[in-house]
Amino acid sequence: MSRRTWLLPLTLLALLLAGSLAWWLSQQLIQRSEEVYAGYGEAVQRNPFYAAERLLTRLGRTVHSVRRLDELPDPLDPADTVLMAIPTYALNAAASQRLLDWVEQGGHLLIAVQQEQEPDRGLDHLLNALHVRSHRVETAVYDPVTVTLKGAADPDVAPSFQLRFQSDLRLNDAPWLPLRWGRGRVTLLTDLDLFGNDRLMDHDHADWLWALLEQHPGGAVWLQYRMLAPSLAQLLWQHAWMPLLGLIVTLLAGLWHYSQRLGPVLMPRAGEPRRLIDHLQASSRFLWRHGAGPMLLHAARQYAQRRHAGAPPDPTVLEDSDQPLTERELIQIIHNLQRLNRPPS
Repeated sequence: MSRRTWLLPLTLLALLLAGSLAWWLSQQLIQRSEEVYAGYGEAVQRNPFYAAERLLTRLGRTVHSVRRLDELPDPLDPADTVLMAIPTYALNAAASQRLLDWVEQGGHLLIAVQQEQEPDRGLDHLLNALHVRSHRVETAVYDPVTVTLKGAADPDVAPSFQLRFQSDLRLNDAPWLPLRWGRGRVTLLTDLDLFGNDRLMDHDHADWLWALLEQHPGGAVWLQYRMLAPSLAQLLWQHAWMPLLGLIVTLLAGLWHYSQRLGPVLMPRAGEPRRLIDHLQASSRFLWRHGAGPMLLHAARQYAQRRHAGAPPDPTVLEDSDQPLTERELIQIIHNLQRLNRPPS
């Protein structure tokens, strides 16, 4: 049998096996698609108002997102709207006054209140200027509430929205407070996360954001999304100013106490070298203060004995004694030994 005769059956057999394998795999394997949640993207994780930015852009508004307060244009256009993640208590006096001056010219500021404040009694400069009281309620209810937005384009229609404020703060007994300031307006909210990525699509949050911005149409919308944490010094002065003041007074008193001079003022030493007798006197006083009086007396007696090999005029002076000496007794004995050491005239 020729080679070509065997090749044709083998080819047919291989094709049959391949077809059978493909049919078996088609019966055993199931093709399907599955979505796996990978979390928010980098832009969404960085900007909590990213969903609001995309929504407002699609609705035709000009939207800019900035991280910090100093990235806002200076000065702001009076036709613009600023939604600010920095709460009112974190603004210093200069920043608060600058924002209020812009609002007075026609701007619209949306900002959160996160601390209790009595009018003109706290350190929240913005609330002090607006004369707004914020306080906490004992029993906070986080159920959706109905909010009516007044001042719409049609004065006969006051749209209502279902909103869910997750805060126990109240602004003059309300979860939010719209205020007129000059030609502009300030919208204070106890919960700015209504417009965050996680909650914008809940209830009527997105519709309410659009209705608030439509009260001030025409200008750009600035979304400042990075929180500004107050410094440690600001927190200490705001919440613990009395202990901090006491600590400062204590430190000043301690510095004053330890800065006082003890004893008389030392006279500056002359530039000439000291005499030998000065060194001897200083060494002797040092030894006496450290209990070496008997050693000094013994050395003086040894010197006198060498000078007087014979019988001295007063032998009792050269006798050693273990009795403790006073400074006066030591000086008296040294003077007697000095008289013995003088050469006879």
